[in-house]
Amino acid sequence: MEYWTYKDIKIPKLGFGTWMLEKEEALFSIGKALEVGYRHIDTASIYSNEEEVGSALQKSSVPREEIFLTTKIWKDYLSPEQIQKETQKSLNKLKVDYIDLLLIHWPNPEFSLEESLEALENLVREKKTLYIGVSNFPSELLLKAKNICPSLINNQVEYHPFLSQSKSLKVIQEHQMFLTAYSSLARGLIFKSQQINHIAKKYNKTPSQITLRWLIEQKNVLPLFKSKNENHIKENFNIFNFQLEKEDQDKIFRLTNQKQRIVNPPFAPKWDE
Repeated sequence: MEYWTYKDIKIPKLGFGTWMLEKEEALFSIGKALEVGYRHIDTASIYSNEEEVGSALQKSSVPREEIFLTTKIWKDYLSPEQIQKETQKSLNKLKVDYIDLLLIHWPNPEFSLEESLEALENLVREKKTLYIGVSNFPSELLLKAKNICPSLINNQVEYHPFLSQSKSLKVIQEHQMFLTAYSSLARGLIFKSQQINHIAKKYNKTPSQITLRWLIEQKNVLPLFKSKNENHIKENFNIFNFQLEKEDQDKIFRLTNQKQRIVNPPFAPKWDE
């Protein structure tokens, strides 16, 4: 496993996502991921699986302090009182004393960003979360949030070979934060890419291994990967024994000009790209 480190923070670069994992399949998949070696687990209150995540953590032999656990507060609950209440609900469901990283899931202009961020900072002081961040914030809003709350360390956004996040990455790298990449395999679109398949053959790797490697080789980028399939869970953890040549990195970067955004709900902010 490779880690992103900053000051006292040490986070596994490859995270296991849990969106749309439910009940027994969630327990199995998360348990298998921990068994394989994943130590960065990502969930959210809106996923309705925090209880399963908590149960999987309890059943695992991996010590709690070795796991970096992220959850998110939904966009409709961003008043200070709601943030406090929702965080406690998540702690109870996850069966933990603290969350490693707590995020605002989506920006919502109906709430005061200053008040929401102050509420998150209070949770750090109360030791209910170690670190705080945001998700789905375009670069301008991310910079605004960082200026309001210098302790923010993360923005979780859609990022894969067909969507550039250059503007957000610029803010993140300049302000010593990190980007968590969700939908990192573009919901399977990478398997249809001739360019990525060609590079995969060159390294005797799969398109998903190439894509995850391309992401973690970027400064301050930590991809999430999710699967219900035991073989894929094992396969995609096996990305730490090779490096991409610069020419191959550049070939994938050129694909990001396609601007294929997958996640774009009606309440989304105005995106950078």
